[in-house]
Amino acid sequence: MSPVVDIIIADDHPVVLAGVEKTIEACAGCRIAAVAQSVGGMFEALRQYHCDIVVCDFSFCGDPEPDGLMMLERLARSYPHVRIIVLSQHDDLIRVKRIMTIAAGFVSKTTGIACLPDAIEEVLGGCKFVDTRTAKLLLGHMFERQKDGFGDEPLTMREMEVMRLYSRGMTVTEIANYTRRSLKTISAQKQSAMKKLGARSDVELVDAFKIAEGSGNL
Repeated sequence: MSPVVDIIIADDHPVVLAGVEKTIEACAGCRIAAVAQSVGGMFEALRQYHCDIVVCDFSFCGDPEPDGLMMLERLARSYPHVRIIVLSQHDDLIRVKRIMTIAAGFVSKTTGIACLPDAIEEVLGGCKFVDTRTAKLLLGHMFERQKDGFGDEPLTMREMEVMRLYSRGMTVTEIANYTRRSLKTISAQKQSAMKKLGARSDVELVDAFKIAEGSGNL
């Protein structure tokens, strides 16, 4: 007899929770161990119940405890045996890539939760899972990066210094004055960081840097 797979679900949207519950209940061999609507509730459930897989949202609106990448890192660090499937509407590709350095699976709410059974099966088998739509977008983005010369080269110490100051709201001119380097040098380091992080605008650049810095992937 195959062992039962215990799953904890965490999402701050009751309608999503209900849909996920219904989908998982229809999966043979799966059992919902607990349901939570907050980050704290999820960790409390993990302390109380046996769990093989956590299906959780990426962001919990108004939650007093950290969500996002910090939450995923805490989850992976505290419960390394638990496989994480992120179910989220935040499906921009830079964020998904960072999520998948921690989680075992990603399912976009834009795509829908119908593929959750496939995600559960894949992660239980030790594989990574990304829903079909997001996977196609990631693949297309990867080829675009290769075509445009983008790579996975890490930022240099000088580039990280520039990006930390830039992400705090300093202008390129202010950074040049603060670091006593030329405006041309600071501009070149900012552009190099943009290329390495695959960002196409200043907003994307700051967001990509914060995500990469938060996940320790710089």
